Amino acid sequence: MTRLPFKNPFAQGHNHTRLGLEVRPDGLAWACRRSPGALLESGFAPCTPAQRQGRLLTLVDELGLKKPLVSLVLSPGQYQVFQLDQPGVEPEELADAVRWKLKDLLDYRLDEAVVDTFPFPVAASRGRGQLLNAVSARKGMVQELIALVKGGQLQLLRIDIAELALRNLLLDRMPANRTNALVYLREQQGVLIIAHGGMLHMARRLDISLEQLRDASTQERAMQSLGLEIQRSMDYFESQLRQVPPRAVHVTGHPQALPLTDMLSGNLGVQVVEFDWQHLTGEVPPDLRSCLAIGAILPVPEMTA
Repeated sequence: MTRLPFKNPFAQGHNHTRLGLEVRPDGLAWACRRSPGALLESGFAPCTPAQRQGRLLTLVDELGLKKPLVSLVLSPGQYQVFQLDQPGVEPEELADAVRWKLKDLLDYRLDEAVVDTFPFPVAASRGRGQLLNAVSARKGMVQELIALVKGGQLQLLRIDIAELALRNLLLDRMPANRTNALVYLREQQGVLIIAHGGMLHMARRLDISLEQLRDASTQERAMQSLGLEIQRSMDYFESQLRQVPPRAVHVTGHPQALPLTDMLSGNLGVQVVEFDWQHLTGEVPPDLRSCLAIGAILPVPEMTA
């Protein structure tokens, strides 16, 4: 069975150059770190699906990279995440047990699925017993992405998902023992994550687009909807999961000309702040289309329940 390998990007090999890659319909969002602790470079390479292979080869050449280790990150619409009861089986039987639990939840055949798991925090299980997060993606799509990397004569290190890439981004240089929240906005939707102890405690898709926020005719309603969705998620995190809420919500992905923190602050009961990129990219701000690619090449934090 093909697996989605959730691994520490600095745990193997002697080549310290990392390339993060999100394959989008209109191009390649990328991020590069040439050595551990070095500042990150990022960008977006426009191309059609038919041009991807050649564009990837050109990109690696333009960056002067020598066979970097590649971390692919799936876009939010390319997979599903389910919370399941932890099967009472031996570790070597876990993968098959999880696949059977997903059988009636997927809208495609089980033999077309690539499945992997990552931990669910015990503290957030609400007395339901031990849970886990199961990720499922279509095998054909994953195989296409793997072939793209191999066609570029690059070494694939891991395949990540958006929520875990954002988790890495949020917890890099932030105290792991403090609850942290991040809102990441994209053209068609947003993602809210809350993390603590190196673990993803909650993730929500936000049905708000940057297009709605930029359009004067829809901006006020979209901002109210966004604030309401975030506040409801925070209330659920505190009252239903019985967790200490974050002191601040960090936001990113939006154009600098859109004063999102000021617009949201009046709708939320917590501080809203811009995500600070300086410790990752220095004085050069990142290409915000590359947020997931950046998170994919950051070290995976140590996780505690």
